[in-house]
Amino acid sequence: MKKKIKIGDHCIGGKAGVYVIAEAGSNHNGSLELARELVEAASLAGASAVKFQSFTAEGLVNPLRPDGRGGWESEPAFAVLENLSIPWPWHLELKTLAESRGMDFISTPFSTQVAELLYLAGVKAFKVASGDINNEPLLRVVASYGRPVILSTGASYMNEVEEAVSILTEAGAAEIALLHCSSLYPPDFKNVNLRALATLAERFSCPVGISDHTPGLAVSLGAVAMGAKIIEKHLTLDRKMSGPDHGCSMEPEEFKIMVSEARRLEEAMGSPIKQPSQAELVERTGARRGIYVNMDIKKETLITGEMVKVVRHAYGLKPKALKDVLGMRAARDLTKDMPLGWEDLCR
Repeated sequence: MKKKIKIGDHCIGGKAGVYVIAEAGSNHNGSLELARELVEAASLAGASAVKFQSFTAEGLVNPLRPDGRGGWESEPAFAVLENLSIPWPWHLELKTLAESRGMDFISTPFSTQVAELLYLAGVKAFKVASGDINNEPLLRVVASYGRPVILSTGASYMNEVEEAVSILTEAGAAEIALLHCSSLYPPDFKNVNLRALATLAERFSCPVGISDHTPGLAVSLGAVAMGAKIIEKHLTLDRKMSGPDHGCSMEPEEFKIMVSEARRLEEAMGSPIKQPSQAELVERTGARRGIYVNMDIKKETLITGEMVKVVRHAYGLKPKALKDVLGMRAARDLTKDMPLGWEDLCR
């Protein structure tokens, strides 16, 4: 698998900055105007991409469910999903708006038919939801289009991720990224298991990231520190709105802070090499100590402990030389408060 992929003009992986997906999802509440505002908010917050969810209620969930008494009853989510389904013309308008703001437009297809429509609309990548990690027909269709695939892995075992990746690869997906995810809305922090990021990266050698449903910044920033190349976080204009995902979403100003802090954290990550930065080099002199003369000393005088001091700044001999200095003689007259060097001493 490739360690670096490209979506539109954005490189993902390697030394490239984290790819931030603003998950608008169904937070448009069935309103095109609200969907437009979410795109604008994602842009102002600094997102790399804005993502929606493309489905029909009929193509996603059965209208009936077991009633627990041996019969069947209406599925209450069906009517909700009907109201949150994005009409196809909206996709084209939202895609145009996102791209005019320098962002990629991504949407999660929940059926093979919708995946084909997204392909024909020219989306630059596909996102597959955690719930479809074992939906082989959808995986094969999405992979066949030859565009990058971002696969969420919530509620999955490693063997299920391996099987999905194998299917995607076999079906033609050359560029794959994996998102660790806790499929709870929101999860307790104890259910996040951020260390799995490193496991995914080591096993698959591809860009990994997190689909984060937790409140606040901690998990997303922690993921960046652990090497995440993608952050996906839900975005809403107001968490108090009614709808399935608003409560576990970030409001625009919070999202903007998250993006800013992620960029600062990336800058702070540096390299694995333990060494001073170029800017720190002056501090090696300013904060460290050297051996200085503590009183005027005549030539040929035997040097004793009270005649020298170890203080800042680091001129003269290093502190570790003190044990060798004691017992030597002054090679010339030495002046109080001046740094001591080997040329000042003799046996």
